[in-house]
Amino acid sequence: MSTNNPIVKRVSKKKCSIARQRAVKIIYDVQKLLEKKYVFSWRMVGSGAWGTMIEDKNGEYDLDYQLLLTCNSKAYKENKLSDPTAIKNDFISAFNRVLKGKEKIENSTTAITLINEDEKPYHIDFVIIRLFPENNEIIRRNNRKETPFCNEFTWNQLPGWNEAYNRFRQLPIEEKRYLVDKVIIPKKAIEKAKSENDPSKVSSSALFVREVNNFVCQSKKR
Repeated sequence: MSTNNPIVKRVSKKKCSIARQRAVKIIYDVQKLLEKKYVFSWRMVGSGAWGTMIEDKNGEYDLDYQLLLTCNSKAYKENKLSDPTAIKNDFISAFNRVLKGKEKIENSTTAITLINEDEKPYHIDFVIIRLFPENNEIIRRNNRKETPFCNEFTWNQLPGWNEAYNRFRQLPIEEKRYLVDKVIIPKKAIEKAKSENDPSKVSSSALFVREVNNFVCQSKKR
């Protein structure tokens, strides 16, 4: 890794245990608030699931969760999942109702981002996904050029996270270690140092998918 790259500090499972517990509590509370309209399951993805979490220069780190809308949702049965802007707003409202202490919510491009600003700062990204009836889609902000400050959201094809995870899981242990330590972590450090407004910034999950797929593809050529 170049000496010009940011210093990399890995985040252990023990260190992020408070954030993990808080994320689960928030999800359960939001499920309760929205149960009459939406039913969803959840899973941790990204850095937390793959053991590739790092801190930024302020000691902050990120966790990523998917909220998976199910066919048991009243909104699904009433065919009301075609308005992702309304869905995102419903979830944002519910999240705001369960905040505590120095927590706040940001309505990010693809996620609902919980920011905890106490003495142990962390971010948690929650993305809303539908996997039915034959969809594999995520809610993403796509504001119109005419009204750039008016948030509008659409359903977009979900990146190949699950396929990339399966490919990663099938790698030999030494290749996994090399890919994480020598490729993913250094590149994550560079992305993490970028401003949130930098259009070139790549999310942790997107970077993981890209690097796993590149690594597997290059391995096949060797």
